[in-house]
Amino acid sequence: MLTIMTSSETERLTKSIKDEIIEEHGGKKDHDDYLEEDSTEIKNPFVHKVEWNDPYDKIRTAIFTVFVLPIRTICIVILLTISWILACIGLYGLSREDLKTKPIKGWRRVNRMVLAKLAVLGYAMGGVQIKTKGRQADKRQAPILVVAPHSSFLDAIIIHVCEYSSPLARDNDQTFGKLIDYTQPIYVCREDPDSRHNTIKEINERANSKEDWSQILIFPEGTCTNRTSLIQFKPGAFYPGVPVQPVCVRYPNKTDTVTWTWDGPDVITLLWRTLTQMHTYCEIEFLPVYTPNEEEKKDARLFARNVQAVMAKSLGVPISDYSFEDCRLMNSAKIMKIPNCAAAADTLKLRKKLGMDQDNIEETLIDKFSGEKVSKVGLAEFASRLQLDTKDENTIKLFKLHRSSDKQVDFRDYLLCALFIITLEKPKIQLVELLFKLYGKSGEASQDIFYEIMKHVLKKCSKDKAEHIFQQIDKSKNGFLTFDDFHSFTRLNPEYTYLFEK
Repeated sequence: MLTIMTSSETERLTKSIKDEIIEEHGGKKDHDDYLEEDSTEIKNPFVHKVEWNDPYDKIRTAIFTVFVLPIRTICIVILLTISWILACIGLYGLSREDLKTKPIKGWRRVNRMVLAKLAVLGYAMGGVQIKTKGRQADKRQAPILVVAPHSSFLDAIIIHVCEYSSPLARDNDQTFGKLIDYTQPIYVCREDPDSRHNTIKEINERANSKEDWSQILIFPEGTCTNRTSLIQFKPGAFYPGVPVQPVCVRYPNKTDTVTWTWDGPDVITLLWRTLTQMHTYCEIEFLPVYTPNEEEKKDARLFARNVQAVMAKSLGVPISDYSFEDCRLMNSAKIMKIPNCAAAADTLKLRKKLGMDQDNIEETLIDKFSGEKVSKVGLAEFASRLQLDTKDENTIKLFKLHRSSDKQVDFRDYLLCALFIITLEKPKIQLVELLFKLYGKSGEASQDIFYEIMKHVLKKCSKDKAEHIFQQIDKSKNGFLTFDDFHSFTRLNPEYTYLFEK
């Protein structure tokens, strides 16, 4: 177990760990310089592309799909059904409030241990071989297990390997509701504005309770990544100020069929590829318990950063300045069909570093470059238009971020991404106004141009829907609309109230 250290000792330890991580990746700079220089060089942790070029792998997958997949699927379904029945029996007579206020005891707990064994057997039936390293601490030594990186639907096995620890879980899963309820999770409802406060309160109460609760299991990254780095840890697991045990997860497979990220293969494809592998290896390593010092107990974010550094060193990966919020930002850009949506988070950060968020120069360039037919530009022209220094490394990074295969940037696509970022915390109607200027001719939009604008504003906006809205507004049959026309129409239509809200 790690002993309690003074703040200076903690600082020296953390710096030493981080310096070692940097050294292993080819640099001798301090940690802050490392993040500043390499934040865009580190692979985007929310993007996972799978290349399937091995003919042998394709042949084996085809054979396994016919002969092995059905057997594995049947076995898993049977075990899931038995587990669900046992969970229903174990939960009989207990309400959600009972599960939240007192730990399961007696025969219910024994029944839950049987479920854990069945779950591990189910994974084995699917070809998943689990290897553990180190020793799991008991609850008295570490009330909270901190697990990273979180990258796969297979990560749920840790709950069962850790003897039915209680995870943080979304309060909207109906498919496996009974099985999740039986773990006595701490439910999180992201739609509830008080959820964050209530979650932290419940974590603190359980972690410091003298009752026989299971250990709390938390993935502090808050979302799935591709395991190329550790993204910023959320501080929720560290607010109680109690010892935590870091748990590292690895999938040392030749073919990665398990990584499930925001931009990558869907879960059905991954399940199919995983169940048609000969074996899928999963390694779970229990690191020594990390006991916080007094400074870390008072500062949950410092505590989180120091544990993150320890885990990054063990995993042999860099620390990234990406966060869960970056993933949400990129997802929002994807929903709004912003070109190069995966670059949205990095664009936001680089614009801040370059001071572009102060004057939002892109807004002033809309009229000048909106009508150009050829909008591809090289680095020199890109920097000149944005009044940036071509020698500034952040300018170069911004250019590379939006550069296409022809080594040029589509300037209008860049402007669209920048306008999306500029209006993030403003009512969406302000983005609509800017898009009328960007796409329209003298601020007027034809029916085709109107669709180009609406597909970046309205969710699932088809051409037919855009045409219907256009015809509703263009009652005089002019063949074009202005922003004022659209503004007046939506102001009077309750269906579009959300456009005027932040």
